[in-house]
Amino acid sequence: MSIKRRHLLGMGISTAAVAACGKIANAPSTTPSVAPVAATSKSASKLRLGFQPPYVAVFALRQQKFLEKAFAGQSTSFEFRRLLSLKPVTEALSAGALDLGLGGTPVAAIAAGQPIRVIALVERSPKTHGLLVLPNSPIKKVTDLKGKKIGNPSGKSYFFAVQVLERAGLKDTDVQWVQIENDAGRAALLSGAIDVWGTWDPFYASAEVAKEVVPLVDGGDYVLNYVALFGRTEYIEQNPETIQRFLQAYKQALTWVQDNRQAAVDILVKENKLSPEAAALTLGRRNLLFEPPNQEYRQELVTQSQLLGRLGLIKQQPNWDKAIDTAIAKTVAS
Repeated sequence: MSIKRRHLLGMGISTAAVAACGKIANAPSTTPSVAPVAATSKSASKLRLGFQPPYVAVFALRQQKFLEKAFAGQSTSFEFRRLLSLKPVTEALSAGALDLGLGGTPVAAIAAGQPIRVIALVERSPKTHGLLVLPNSPIKKVTDLKGKKIGNPSGKSYFFAVQVLERAGLKDTDVQWVQIENDAGRAALLSGAIDVWGTWDPFYASAEVAKEVVPLVDGGDYVLNYVALFGRTEYIEQNPETIQRFLQAYKQALTWVQDNRQAAVDILVKENKLSPEAAALTLGRRNLLFEPPNQEYRQELVTQSQLLGRLGLIKQQPNWDKAIDTAIAKTVAS
């Protein structure tokens, strides 16, 4: 088996660089169940995964050779692209430059008709998100955000931030939205270019342990923050054996991380150039799991898409029956 261990994109990459590099409803799913993969089943020739820095299980997946075990006897090659946020992942999927993505669910992309299907849940980590301010900021409570600049990678479509505003009686039009990638948000906040930085770990944890920021609020009371594995519908439909083998390996990696916390922290330190304190905080705020998409997750997606619709950011509601596939993860989970 040939496994390509390439970090094609590093921590400092921009969305523009990604594009240049690659050009690049509520009923449960009724997708038929998938039988266990037989030893003689043929896998796809390659699988390309886009992921974000905090997902330590991706690094463990390779370090502990779980892929070699799951794909024994197969000729599948693997590519791993480390990206800074969800948008470049979905852009690469749409362009056919990736097969699978790992992160928050791309609600807007699915609503726009991009052929993306969710296949498994691997985290439920609400406290990893935060709206961050400087320690000496005059912003002390959410209502102080009126008229202020909020910077984040998603702009006004950042569900967590809009939830925070609306629960405090503010509207999305009461603030100024600045779309800025995670690698630039910290400097923008420190320089005063933005008043609030909306981000997540490890960017949040790194700035917090350096005592450069304090959280105005975190995601604990506002979002479930399920992390999902999703991919191009065509690839998933054409390669169910490959998907099942990959999910089996990823599930093993998650278990390894849970059983080897300090080793996982060490991986985060090495791979993401974090301080040990920031790496430990990043992992400590993550609730790892492996399960098929569930009803709680589905309901939050409905809530998110309805909010995006009210804000005029999507034109139609996604068909979640088509966009969510529980079958393969059910087989692997059992």
